Amino acid sequence: MKKLTTLFLVVGLFGGGMTAKAAEPIKIGSILNLTGPIAFIGPLFKNGIVKALEEVDYTIAGRKIELIPEDAAADMNVCLEKSKKLVEKDKVHIILGPLMGDAHMAIAPYLANKKVVSATFYCGDIELTKYKNWFIYPTTLEGLTLPVGYYAAELGHKTMITAGSDYAGGHGFINGIKVAFEEKGGKVVQDVWWPVGNKDFGPYFSSLKKADCIGYFVEGPSAAQLFLSQYQEFGVKIPLLGTTLAADMPEQILSQLGDGVLGLQGQASYMTDMDTPINKAWVTAMTKRFGQTPGGLEANSYSITKSILAALKATGGDDSYDKLWPALLKVKINTPQGPLAVSPEGVALVDNYIVELKKKDGKYYWDPIKTYKAVADPRLKK
Repeated sequence: MKKLTTLFLVVGLFGGGMTAKAAEPIKIGSILNLTGPIAFIGPLFKNGIVKALEEVDYTIAGRKIELIPEDAAADMNVCLEKSKKLVEKDKVHIILGPLMGDAHMAIAPYLANKKVVSATFYCGDIELTKYKNWFIYPTTLEGLTLPVGYYAAELGHKTMITAGSDYAGGHGFINGIKVAFEEKGGKVVQDVWWPVGNKDFGPYFSSLKKADCIGYFVEGPSAAQLFLSQYQEFGVKIPLLGTTLAADMPEQILSQLGDGVLGLQGQASYMTDMDTPINKAWVTAMTKRFGQTPGGLEANSYSITKSILAALKATGGDDSYDKLWPALLKVKINTPQGPLAVSPEGVALVDNYIVELKKKDGKYYWDPIKTYKAVADPRLKK
């Protein structure tokens, strides 16, 4: 009888513990820009997350999922405070975001120490890979813009001006262009930097040297619209090659810019008009759910969340770092952006595109004219 009692006690301890864990929700934190200079971006990223969670009815492997959004306020100190709140108060093991590179670096040591699986919304510095807990999507900062430099060289350009927003992310994007262009024998003759939130590009356009092309990056749709409007106003004739074009310039922005920017070329990791069954179905569902056509920002957060869900399914709903991180590294799924795999360092491997702005039946669209398969930062393991 004593042995039987002991057996019941052991079963109660272990079985009860597993039952209790299964009864607890998986909590996913998200740090979004909901206020501040880029507050319009936060809701778009949130829409992608919500759609992915709704598709599984906020449940995976028998466990309910709870999404806990927090406001980044475009401030890295705020991001650190919100990270601590999510981990210590809400007990999350997964955090999606924030967006800005400066914030990533500010919170990375803390989240690594707490063994929280984290994800970038739009690229991240390769330095994040040393922490072994960051899912960097859709690739590193430098990796994303390599196609711009390669394509510029393929066009026969020998000299380039690089121009971009002066913050960690901007420097990473511009560095990718430079590395690829110089690898192919090109020469960067001038670097131009402006502060985040800049409202007057005139002085920068006036200071340009002679070059075959300009490889540029600006942070977000408002900045992209202003940059291209003033590019036309100042009559700059040096051809542009942009970055993150489809994400930063949805159809509504293009309509305001008009035909003057037709023919603009550059890099994009996603286009709303991608002609694949999975993308067409996703765009239709997102438009019906949120009342507007989705773009690259929603596609990013949706694909990130789908990857996390695939990893959680593989672990049987175990969201602990020791189970979830190895499972995430093995994820291979198809997304609206195309096939997705993950490098051993936690960097997503996805196709990247050179696109050209065209117009058909009165509608502007980004036409993919060249595909770079599973683009990878050359510093990653082969």
